[in-house]
Amino acid sequence: MQDTNPPKIRTDSLQRADASLSSQQASAEWSASAASPVRFGVLRDQIRIPDDFDAPLPDDLLDAFEGR
Repeated sequence: MQDTNPPKIRTDSLQRADASLSSQQASAEWSASAASPVRFGVLRDQIRIPDDFDAPLPDDLLDAFEGR
């Protein structure tokens, strides 16, 4: 992979998508995810999703989200 960085643009190394983790960080991350299995249905009957959940938002509400 080529590393291209135009001279006028400064890149924060913490924000790079291709920044690599040290082996200790990577192994700690993997062991944490393996130790806590996903439990499906934990919130069953506690959350209600309305039938129109994916319906388009009204124009006034959409404008508010977009800062208009």
